[in-house]
Amino acid sequence: MSTISLYPHVSLIVILILSMISILISLTGFIYRTKGSVFRTLTLIIIIFSLMNPKIIAENKIDIPDIVALIIDLSPSQNINDRHLLAQKASKLIEERLNKNKNIEVRSKTIDEKDSTKIFGELSKLTGDIPRNRIAGAIIITDGQIHDIPKDLKNYNFNAPIHFLITGNKNTKDRRLIVEDAPRYGIVGEEVSVNIKIEDDSATNPNALVSVNINDGEVKTKSIAIGEKVKLTLPLDKPGITNLNISVEEGSEELTLKNNSSQLTINAIRDRLRVMLISGEPNMGLRSWRNLLNSDPSVDLMHFTILRPPQKQDLTPVGELSLIPFPARELFQLNLNEFDLIIFDQYHLRGILPTNYLKNVVEYVVKGGALLDTTGPKYAGKYSLAFSPLQNILPTEPTGQVINEEFIPQPTDEGIRHPVIAELNNLEDFKDGWGPWYRIVESVALSGDVLLEDTQKRPLLVLNRLGKGRVAQILSDQSWVWTKSLDGKGPQAEMLRRLIHWLMKEPELEENNLNATVKDNRIFITRNSLINDNSPIEVISPSGSLSSIDLKDLGNGKQTGTIHAKEEGVWQLSYNNNLINITVGNENSLEFDDVRATDSKIKNISNLTKGKIIWLKDDLEESIPKIKFINKNKINNISENMLLAKNDQFFIKGIEQISLIHWSILLTLIIFSLFIAWYRESK
Repeated sequence: MSTISLYPHVSLIVILILSMISILISLTGFIYRTKGSVFRTLTLIIIIFSLMNPKIIAENKIDIPDIVALIIDLSPSQNINDRHLLAQKASKLIEERLNKNKNIEVRSKTIDEKDSTKIFGELSKLTGDIPRNRIAGAIIITDGQIHDIPKDLKNYNFNAPIHFLITGNKNTKDRRLIVEDAPRYGIVGEEVSVNIKIEDDSATNPNALVSVNINDGEVKTKSIAIGEKVKLTLPLDKPGITNLNISVEEGSEELTLKNNSSQLTINAIRDRLRVMLISGEPNMGLRSWRNLLNSDPSVDLMHFTILRPPQKQDLTPVGELSLIPFPARELFQLNLNEFDLIIFDQYHLRGILPTNYLKNVVEYVVKGGALLDTTGPKYAGKYSLAFSPLQNILPTEPTGQVINEEFIPQPTDEGIRHPVIAELNNLEDFKDGWGPWYRIVESVALSGDVLLEDTQKRPLLVLNRLGKGRVAQILSDQSWVWTKSLDGKGPQAEMLRRLIHWLMKEPELEENNLNATVKDNRIFITRNSLINDNSPIEVISPSGSLSSIDLKDLGNGKQTGTIHAKEEGVWQLSYNNNLINITVGNENSLEFDDVRATDSKIKNISNLTKGKIIWLKDDLEESIPKIKFINKNKINNISENMLLAKNDQFFIKGIEQISLIHWSILLTLIIFSLFIAWYRESK
């Protein structure tokens, strides 16, 4: 493009004055009809023209290409009915058509995320580094299931058409299970609610059968109305992860069965751990118990020390006694089930607790409670708890002997493999060994697992399960020595903490337990076992293929193995009576929440940007309209063509200045006109 501009040799005021003088001279000559007036005037005009110095300005412009964003959705939902093949063919055809246009740059991106389809985030990345006035538009090939459509369309600043080419059939139908509300956490002992709904446009029956199972247990079925929200309630009986599997029966028309089921994990946590500590008499280990239990803010401790048995007689007036009566009835009859753990610390029969109250403790344990008994010398005497109803649940029976000699607690073969004790040897502060204890109540283990013993193989720590509950017994009053000794310390606090957590049924401390975690499509299996069991783990993949894996024994009760999961979905692992399901990938991903091809989600943004929505057919040449580039102000969404903006942007590479008339020509014209004027005047 060229223009003419003036670059005067003198100021414009001087040129204006000279022009006025020239006009006067010329007018005077014409009025008095002097000879040579025409050539004199021509000379003046040429001189003023030369002073104005007009030049031709030639700009060297280079066109800047417009940008067209081409996005192809190849997310997992596109695999249904081979939509991805149609999308790839359409993409190739669109790109060929765009490349036929000059001054167009195509930026393409394939979306293949596993969990969701986020197209507008990628569109922003594709066009975020270029000015808005270079964007011609965007063409998106998708099934319409997009999960990051801007919510605030009024402030959406993509100032160009967005066209959607939809794969799939507009009239397809599918049954799907929707989990509208599900908690991630819950309180142990309470119920949680899960709200579900079934959607099915093709259903002929108004109800559908839903199956529910908790922790791979008994499957329960329920018929619920299609299209209505239904609340399911489930109890959280134990701490840790609770797996909830919900599925609905297959419908008459299905695109996929992956959205007919949902796997939920709810972490059950304890709100407060209510502990009742009954001390038979003051002792050196009492402070250790109080420090341990009070250091945990989640523990509500109720502690009673029996200082004065009812049969004690002395001369102290009753009115001057500051002691309170022991609330036996309130604790052991009315409110017993409100406690999570009962600890008897060197308690013996003193006439405080009647026999029927101790029977209540037995019933409390069998129904799911926890009891920890720390014995002292009185356990070997005639007032021992072994002569009470508690003998039915205590795992040992005393021989009547109390051994007062130094010994170092030793883990048994079972203790080395039990999670309560196995990790104690790995503690950094006690790698050089444990310190000694100085007393043990000789007893015979009747049931349960002996985890610690003295040097003469006498049981020291015994754990047992009864019904739904658990019992632990420490046959010594010397654990406090580990905290007081200067050179004979031991892991007392950690041992007691792990012991309490085992009594509270913490999953990671289960002695015979199968566990699995997933990371980077690999399943890491851990099995806790009190014996070195070489039995393989049976594995069922999401496709139903059966295999097995041998675990490696680590020597501390743990066996581990790894599976490289090539399939996404629910994997089933089983061993004896242990059965767990583990999900590889996001089984409840948004990608399979709704797999029907749709234009309902994209209509608003298409209308806002003056784009078109086109349903693709097998004949792509016919179903995909022509692409035309026109001025942005003329774009509309009623045209039969896909209109894209023609921005006509350019940058100037250089500027060249050329005099309109060369100086030599002007000089020649001036001399010639002066000569003619002189010649005319001389006649």
